Amino acid sequence: MFSLSWPIFLQLTCTYFMGLVDVWTLGRISDDAAGAVGSVSTLVTFVLMMFSFMGQGGSLVYARSLGRGGTTEVQEYYFVALLLHIALGAVVGVVLYVFAEDAARLMGLDGRLLSYGTVFLEVVAVGAVLHSVMAMFGGVMAANGFTRQAMVAAVLANVVNIVLIYVLVLSHSGPRWGVEGVALSTVLATAAGLLYSVRLVFFRIGIRFRRPAGTRELRAHGALLMTFTLPTMLEPAFWQAAQIATTRIIAAVGTDELAARMYTLSITNMIGMFSSALSQGLQISLGHLAGAGDLDGIRRRARDARLAGSAIALVLALATALGGDWIMGRFTSDPQVVDTGKLLLWCGLLYLPGSALIMTTASTLRAVGHVTYPAAVGIIVLWGVFVPLAYVLSLPLGLAILGVMIAMAVDENLRALLLSVRWRHLSAPERAHRIVEQRAKDPVAEF
Repeated sequence: MFSLSWPIFLQLTCTYFMGLVDVWTLGRISDDAAGAVGSVSTLVTFVLMMFSFMGQGGSLVYARSLGRGGTTEVQEYYFVALLLHIALGAVVGVVLYVFAEDAARLMGLDGRLLSYGTVFLEVVAVGAVLHSVMAMFGGVMAANGFTRQAMVAAVLANVVNIVLIYVLVLSHSGPRWGVEGVALSTVLATAAGLLYSVRLVFFRIGIRFRRPAGTRELRAHGALLMTFTLPTMLEPAFWQAAQIATTRIIAAVGTDELAARMYTLSITNMIGMFSSALSQGLQISLGHLAGAGDLDGIRRRARDARLAGSAIALVLALATALGGDWIMGRFTSDPQVVDTGKLLLWCGLLYLPGSALIMTTASTLRAVGHVTYPAAVGIIVLWGVFVPLAYVLSLPLGLAILGVMIAMAVDENLRALLLSVRWRHLSAPERAHRIVEQRAKDPVAEF
């Protein structure tokens, strides 16, 4: 499980680092360019997250099929998933390109900022299908245990991105294309990573894609893939929307609080990426075990991963809290922002272990076919508890950003509790056999 997880963590880190390089480069162009692209990047992040989670949902289907020895079946899943990712990427790309200016205006941009944001979205839209297909190949490699190869593809994309940014944007002898150059570098870097992934999948690893025998099988495979991927995609979509709402609440509290929140997110997101990587590795591992019908292995590995994930998140949260002075000093010299940032880092102890438990438990449930419950719990608690409570505590009750952190702690720990109770119910001795008894026809076993 850990051998699957650590390359995923580095892959996620590379994706995060690519965004940091883009932001740093835009800052060299102008503050207006950095601000405009930073505003529309929320939408871009949402799109990329949607592709990524669709790829993860597909990898779970592949892992379950591989676990029960369905070689022909899984090859057909690959083919159908590729068609779905191409279609989704093309549709999203066209919509994003056509409505780029409207989307940038919706994010509050006008004048020169509107021009920067529109150009960036238009160029990124052209590469949407590349991101979608690369996420699909990443899921294929992960399900077959080749997470290190997927990591190498992400590293390659980062290297290409840095080189192209220097040539197209920063070099005095280059064209110095500005915002267009940054966006184009990202698209071309993604294309390079995709080409490397295609080479790995078809020529180095030797994975075969097989077209289903008929239209009936094509529809059945597509329906199963969407059954696993849609709930997996919906939860992060609603989570991203909740973060936008939370940012607006914090902005209403004050600019110092908003700045401190943005700075500390760069730290807490790294802890979150570790938990996400562990949960993805766990999901692949349990998917194979579920397909093979290994009930004891599922329960044992799920228990170990849930405990390890929460414990490691707690240790990392404590380490960042203790180093709050040094960490915040790297971002700003404003004493008010530093003090607020230190408080936020200490608040991480309240919610980061719960967040890790959510990810590992949700992956456990999805691996045994319960894909809707984690998504439903996430959406309901986020918008029924977290967002209203964050608003009430921070503004009407005057707790400011501390109110948002309390609401986040309530949200994360409540979701962790609900998911854990669900898993304990399913894995109880008198019901545990149901987890794997239907593996031969691969249903989605819900409520």
